[in-house]
Amino acid sequence: MDNKIYITNFWHTRDNYGANLTAFALQEVLQQLGLENKLINNPIFANEIKLKKFFGFKFQRQHLKTTQKISQNAGILNSDGEIFITGSDQVFRPIFTQGMPEQYWLDFVKPDKKKIAFSASFGVDKEQFLKENSQDTIAKMKTSLNSFDFISVREKSGVEICKDLFDVDAEWIIDPVFILDKFRYDELIKNSTDNYSDKIVAYVLDTSKEYKKAYKYLSKQYQVNVVELANSNESVENWLKAIRDCKFLITDSFHGMCFAIIFNKPFICLANKQRGATRFESVLEMLSIDYQCIDNTQEIYEKDCIFKVDYDVVNKRIKEERQRGLDYLKMALEAPVQVTQEKINARINFLEHKVCELEQQATLKYQIRKELWKLWLVIFHKYLPKPIKNIIRAVREKLCM
Repeated sequence: MDNKIYITNFWHTRDNYGANLTAFALQEVLQQLGLENKLINNPIFANEIKLKKFFGFKFQRQHLKTTQKISQNAGILNSDGEIFITGSDQVFRPIFTQGMPEQYWLDFVKPDKKKIAFSASFGVDKEQFLKENSQDTIAKMKTSLNSFDFISVREKSGVEICKDLFDVDAEWIIDPVFILDKFRYDELIKNSTDNYSDKIVAYVLDTSKEYKKAYKYLSKQYQVNVVELANSNESVENWLKAIRDCKFLITDSFHGMCFAIIFNKPFICLANKQRGATRFESVLEMLSIDYQCIDNTQEIYEKDCIFKVDYDVVNKRIKEERQRGLDYLKMALEAPVQVTQEKINARINFLEHKVCELEQQATLKYQIRKELWKLWLVIFHKYLPKPIKNIIRAVREKLCM
């Protein structure tokens, strides 16, 4: 492995446009800064057999740069990695980290390496975060986050969580999809031949009969067809084009809303509280857009729910936040590495945890072998005919000679 920057986030997802594109955006930004980088390809997450039929696999293979498959322990990357980045996306929300939070907390990184959280997300506000996590998880996370050289978070509420629960200072930085210039998305789209102009595009993750009914109402009201993208397995490129070219978008997806803003499109936003409504609130506040998300489809029948956005103002804010994000990233990348006691503590905790895991695995293997031997003795003495027993004894005696 010849590169020095390794990134961990949710790039490996089979069917999440936002996760694929935020990983793509961060890689492209680093590439434009002249820095080679790769996404950590951990096979516990990236199962190619399962991914091949999904759009994510094709996009990842064509547009993302990843390491070769590594073992469960990403610690082998310490041999040549100098900088490790976690983010963006909800990498700081333990219920979304598939039982491997230390992968995203960068606990596997040695103390003499640099650890950066870039636009990382808790996904929820402090109250919800406390409900979702035990005190033990929060204590472990506090040790981990205190070992970072730099922490930036995607939501304003994340700054509060970092300060109040983990006693660390965090910078509020916009999602990488905004930091990458829009022309790169236009380049991705250019080979798409699908036509979404003069259509309403619906990208609603938690759809239902009520939503379907609302689509029919909107189609009749605006005299245009509605195209549904959720569960369609459309390519990432077609998904982007659908948002860029549509009449307007209706979505409950954070990144769906982000790309509507990037492409300056009208949109209806259904706040998805279960997936993390604070994400919507935060980016809208950052970009000086009045919060106009709706809580249910009934509001569609009662009022005009399309966001009223002054994109002249918003584009100026995007430009400002893009530069601020770039400046922060450059500063974090260029700063000298410091070996701190917090880094040493996080590393020790990680190694102790790994030792416990190995001990548990060894104990489990011993118990399995013990039970299998008991079962074999029962079968041998109780069920096998005498001629078979004699043959087995003869073979064993021959092997022991």
